[in-house]
Amino acid sequence: MGHANYFAYTPQAENFRSSWLQLRLDAAAILDLVEQTQNIALAGGAGTGVPRIDEDAIVFNGLVAADEDYETFAIELDPRFQDERGFTYSFCKTGNVRPKPYDMAVTAVMLRAHTLAPDCFAIDSDGDWDEHWVHARAIHRMLFSADPGMESPFTPDLHAIGPAAARL
Repeated sequence: MGHANYFAYTPQAENFRSSWLQLRLDAAAILDLVEQTQNIALAGGAGTGVPRIDEDAIVFNGLVAADEDYETFAIELDPRFQDERGFTYSFCKTGNVRPKPYDMAVTAVMLRAHTLAPDCFAIDSDGDWDEHWVHARAIHRMLFSADPGMESPFTPDLHAIGPAAARL
């Protein structure tokens, strides 16, 4: 068991692909803000090096040297696996019982992806929207001058139904 955040997206959908550059730029801003203002060390996927944000993927983890790593968070433009409906399902456990500090960056990037392409990027979490996602919502308001709203955007049964674009 562990604290996990889930997402499903349709990587070939026009709305997702057209928002990819903006998502990469926004993810870089989120990671910078989290590192600089929250003093949370972020690293590459293995918990070492630097986070990867490029034309193909957004990949990061907590820093292994600080014992703040857990599972790698990754969104790929062209993932290896897509189901017959054209969606990719993934998750990122950010801690055993309690999330590690890098969970703040994971949830903020997931929220931004959902906000940019709500029909193509669906999210869910073991964490409570009103408790565990408060920092992600604050980051979104601070960086993008947009309030993601008070209503939870979580999609129950995400692994079974996927994002809206996959249900058409």
